[in-house]
Amino acid sequence: MAQALAAENYEFKAAPEVVKPKTKYRPQVIQQSDEQKDSSLLGCNIMFDKRVIRGNTYASVQTQGDKKLMTLKSFKKPTQKAAPQAQTTYLHPQTPRPFQNRVNIDIQTDEYLEILTDKPPEQEMDAQTDYYIDKPPDRLFVPKKNGIDKETQIWEGDLFDFDQEVEPILQVLMNKILEQSRMEVLEEEEIKLMKLQQKQHEKQKADVFSNMQRLEAVQQRLDQEEARRKLQYETFLKIQKQSHQKIICRTLSKSLIGPLKQNTFKKLQDLGVYRDPLETALLSEYLPWMYSNILTDLIDEDGNKSSFNNMLFDVEDSLTNAHANSILRRKQFIENHYEEIARKKREKEEMKRQEEERILKEIEDTRLAEEELARQQEQLALEQQQNQQQE
Repeated sequence: MAQALAAENYEFKAAPEVVKPKTKYRPQVIQQSDEQKDSSLLGCNIMFDKRVIRGNTYASVQTQGDKKLMTLKSFKKPTQKAAPQAQTTYLHPQTPRPFQNRVNIDIQTDEYLEILTDKPPEQEMDAQTDYYIDKPPDRLFVPKKNGIDKETQIWEGDLFDFDQEVEPILQVLMNKILEQSRMEVLEEEEIKLMKLQQKQHEKQKADVFSNMQRLEAVQQRLDQEEARRKLQYETFLKIQKQSHQKIICRTLSKSLIGPLKQNTFKKLQDLGVYRDPLETALLSEYLPWMYSNILTDLIDEDGNKSSFNNMLFDVEDSLTNAHANSILRRKQFIENHYEEIARKKREKEEMKRQEEERILKEIEDTRLAEEELARQQEQLALEQQQNQQQE
């Protein structure tokens, strides 16, 4: 790609001109100063000549539109004149010195940035030619044949008898097939036996697992029953202890409060000394409100129940009517079907009767025709007899 780019973009900076013959005499050298000599040598240096490509041939090539990297302008060869003139040269502008604590570095200023590598890219390729067998070299010397040629006749079966030769092969094949079949049958029987044993093992395992679960359930029920009995006994002991304490407390209180005035607390409570305002509010406000709400809910519930019962009755009536109508339609369909069957049967019997009558009529007509024919024949026979008698 770099070579193609170089071939596409590279061109000589010098204009083409006609090749002229060399002059007979050397050009006259003009005395120049040291600075002019240095400048002339600098201009002739190939390091600053644009026609010379420096560096890697695969690297980027300077294009014609890049004006920033131009160090020297294109120049033409001086034409031959009477008096040669001094060559005008242009010095390469130097990069200004960097500021303090800075360094100048080289960067790419081309139009297209490319990776500069010292080693060109390489790639291995293979090519396969057609395969030809070499012709064997010709024999240089063929000896002369000596001796007497003879021949013999070999009939069919002299060298090879197929039935005799194939018998051992067939015997081996048959033995191998029988052995393989026997092995397959034995393997099938073994697999069947293994499956049967596996089923028995799984069944035994399932029985053991079910017995284990049953025993665990029995043990769990026994443990639960034991815990319940223990809790029940502890509760009984606690209740008995509490009742015993209550009896003792009641007996002591009776023995201590007996001498006091009877019903003193009840009288004070009737007088309103120990009346609680919360109880008063509960009895006067909360209970009536609660009773009224409960009554309303009960009434609404009765209404809902009645409406639901009515709806159920309507649905039941509609279903009953639909069922009755379907039964009637089915009954009518069955009756029509039976009537159709009876009609077809009657039609078939009528057709059979008509067919029998037609057959009987044909038989009767045939019999009458035969009788008429026999009568005519008798009459003809009588007429012939009479004619014979008359003759």
